[in-house]
Amino acid sequence: MIYSTPTTPIPPDPVFVDKAIAEMQVALEAGLPWLTNAFGRSYTGMRQRGKDRQFKAPFVYRDNGEYLPVEFNDNLQAQCFFEVGEQSPANDYEPFVLNWYEVPVGLIFWVNLKKIDSTTGENYYFAEKLKKDVRDLFRQMFSSAKIISIQENVDDIYAEYSFDQVEYKQYFTYPHCSFKFNFTLQISEEC
Repeated sequence: MIYSTPTTPIPPDPVFVDKAIAEMQVALEAGLPWLTNAFGRSYTGMRQRGKDRQFKAPFVYRDNGEYLPVEFNDNLQAQCFFEVGEQSPANDYEPFVLNWYEVPVGLIFWVNLKKIDSTTGENYYFAEKLKKDVRDLFRQMFSSAKIISIQENVDDIYAEYSFDQVEYKQYFTYPHCSFKFNFTLQISEEC
């Protein structure tokens, strides 16, 4: 796997929330022509920076015990990844019946507007257009998802991670853009 051209891992035979995310990954890549990679469920891990500095960063499971970092990749036009929250029954759990779960999910997008501009002909800060594309796709494809909020503040979007924003400031300003869709998935599971 090369960081400049990463593959988008999808787990084989996913179940429950991983299955919902895998279906969303496929739909996002097919439905958003500007999206280069729709990565799956992320996990927080530690990255080494220099000899004695570590920071928390998002990783997606690749295979064979390997994880792929997905915080920023300027080699890509646009990427996204999922954060999964606590899975809770929507109502009182009952054994031997169909139970519904509510799962809070964050979908973080990081894009390079100049790279998208070269394929779309846009020549302004068109982040709202990209968010509209995502909202439209949610409406058309993801009936089990309820959008709660859309965040734009970098401190809120990447609150789970410990990036040095001074060192990485070029990834938080034009031509780069980031936004996060917070939504709830309703998933059924027979128990």
